[in-house]
Amino acid sequence: IVNFTFNSPVIRIIGPVREQTVEKLNSVIAQRTTSLRSSRAGQPKFEHKENPSHWVVHLDGQYCDQVGMSQLFLSVCDALEEEGGWKLASTQSATMKNEDSSQQDHMEAYKFFFVRIQ
Repeated sequence: IVNFTFNSPVIRIIGPVREQTVEKLNSVIAQRTTSLRSSRAGQPKFEHKENPSHWVVHLDGQYCDQVGMSQLFLSVCDALEEEGGWKLASTQSATMKNEDSSQQDHMEAYKFFFVRIQ
């Protein structure tokens, strides 16, 4: 399962993925947003979290319009398919009220479900 929330983008990968897949995503993910990344800020990287075990990256200060969202979706789908056997099975999306932001009043969330085909 891969969860995306926008804006600022946050990506969570829940399930068994190889570290080399995460490293590949680390190398391309920041270039897939719509806004330019500050050169003073470090390159955002996925971090492994426990309970439940998952990978997460926060692209703070970044923004994605529809094109940027699509680029992030494709980057993740490509990386998981290249890992071997992961295929996109289903998706869900929702628009929610964003109580924490002073800049926008809603937040978009997407959930991608993958299955491994042997």
